[in-house]
Amino acid sequence: MRVWGLTIFVLCLAACTARSPELPVQITGEPEVWHVQTLSFEGPMVKEERSTFTDYSLDVFFYHDSEDIWYYVTGYFAGSKNALATNTHYGNIWEAKFVPPISGTWHYQLAFTHQSQIAFGDGVNVWAPSGDAEQKFYSGYFDVSKSAKTSTKQISKGFLKDWRKGYLEFSGTNEPWLKTGAGSPENIFAYADFDGTYDAGGTNFPSLGKNQLHEFEPHIKDWREGDPTWGDGKGKGLIGLMNYYADVGVNNQYMVMMNYKGDGQDVFPYVDPTDPYVFDVSKLAQWQLVFDYMDKKGIAKNFLFLETENESYFEVVDGVEVGKDFADSRKLYYREMVARFGHSLGLVWNLGEEHGVVGNSGEDPYRQPTSVEQRRQFAQYIRDLDPYDHAIVSHNWPDGEEDHYGPLLGEQAFSGISLQAHHSYFEKAKEWTERSKEADRPWVFFVDEPLGWEFGAQPDADVETHKRAIEGVLWPALMGGASGVDWYFGWQNNAPTSDLSNEDQRTRHALWVASAKVRKFWEETFDLLSLQVTKSGDDIIMTGLDKSGQPIRLTAERKVPVIPEGEGHNPWEYELISLTLEQGGETRRLDPFNPQ
Repeated sequence: MRVWGLTIFVLCLAACTARSPELPVQITGEPEVWHVQTLSFEGPMVKEERSTFTDYSLDVFFYHDSEDIWYYVTGYFAGSKNALATNTHYGNIWEAKFVPPISGTWHYQLAFTHQSQIAFGDGVNVWAPSGDAEQKFYSGYFDVSKSAKTSTKQISKGFLKDWRKGYLEFSGTNEPWLKTGAGSPENIFAYADFDGTYDAGGTNFPSLGKNQLHEFEPHIKDWREGDPTWGDGKGKGLIGLMNYYADVGVNNQYMVMMNYKGDGQDVFPYVDPTDPYVFDVSKLAQWQLVFDYMDKKGIAKNFLFLETENESYFEVVDGVEVGKDFADSRKLYYREMVARFGHSLGLVWNLGEEHGVVGNSGEDPYRQPTSVEQRRQFAQYIRDLDPYDHAIVSHNWPDGEEDHYGPLLGEQAFSGISLQAHHSYFEKAKEWTERSKEADRPWVFFVDEPLGWEFGAQPDADVETHKRAIEGVLWPALMGGASGVDWYFGWQNNAPTSDLSNEDQRTRHALWVASAKVRKFWEETFDLLSLQVTKSGDDIIMTGLDKSGQPIRLTAERKVPVIPEGEGHNPWEYELISLTLEQGGETRRLDPFNPQ
């Protein structure tokens, strides 16, 4: 939670309300713990243009009636009351999203400010503005009850929080969270039913047809009566896909949310991606609907702000120094994304894919690497904006972990590693989880792009089994202290089942099912925070406690392949493992694909 400027805020409570007439404010949403409360009000009539996003600021303090709990939430321009369905480009509605963690009476104090470039100022300034600011204030309260029995299991658990223990935990239950997610398609929001979405010149995939966008037609059959849509029945393919994920146990999606000047060039939050100061409010309302539905279905978001090909896009557009400065357009991007999606329960902010790679950028100005100091600034800026303290990670170039993560050890705003690697998953997970603990800032560790850039996790039809994935990646990573895996599909020479082109996630149905079985076994068997791990030769020995508090020991016998020099990007061999579990005085062998 954010608790900035509380002294200024408390002193102005009475004065703020008295200084201007009341605004028409509405609070909507199920009035229950962990459910989204939307504060909306009617402001001036504006349109999608730069000044709307840079010169207006909605800032709201939410505080509990009896508990010492405060949240500082940034709002956003929502357009019209039904922007979701109207493809609106103008309006007078602003909104702020709040998720109450406890029941009772919640108060709010709202400041709506019109001042040149206010979006780039410290949010506390709105409570002590300069003389040229036009302001309105409003205060009120609403009641929140405990979650009803009809609440979904996921929503009742609360936020995924980084409590600095090495795993994310649900804030409502303190349960550690593991993931077995989809790493592809990374451009999943290059979806034809979203407003203002088009291919701006990315790689051509014949399987995607003329518009080069996803339609997810094979998943329309997974949409069910009563599920959300927008416009004239739009969204069934993507919403159906989320239903399919929930059915097979996929609980995370890796997604690049701004890829203009990148690989796909088909996902961006803007009206025109060449102008990163003007946001498409109806498209973002549709994104928000899908994110909220993902929360309902228990599917978290690995939210990548950028990728390596457009890593310095904002600095280039703003004409500031690449590799050093913090562009205003980047600040606005972070601000808008946190304001619109920061209320998501299952969310990890990811600074970007393959960031900080020195010597891999050529002369492309957009692809020039950000520096370690920039990434420190970016993480802290997002941390200060986010009222819910979601985890903040970053994704590396293969075998570039030391340069990327080493200087960030101990940084309090930074939460951990989004690993790209093609081998040594146990060793890497163990090394970085231990080093981060030694630096007094334990990190979470995710494996987010395993098995090589070319093929990754191949379709069911192309492999006899998924031994390389399950035995060579998932088990070793979890035993090393990782929090799970997102399965990347590989480039595959532009095949129809590749990272950017796949339309039917059933192409890896067996992988999803096997991964979920392993994850659920870990969730139901181990007290994750008690686990200790050592090596005996190539074998892994893990000890700790089971869920009942009894000692438990897991031994993995491994045959580690020798990766030929120069072939680390394409590891055809896999580690062969056998698993032995000692628990409750009994010893048994585990089937890696069905450990229960």
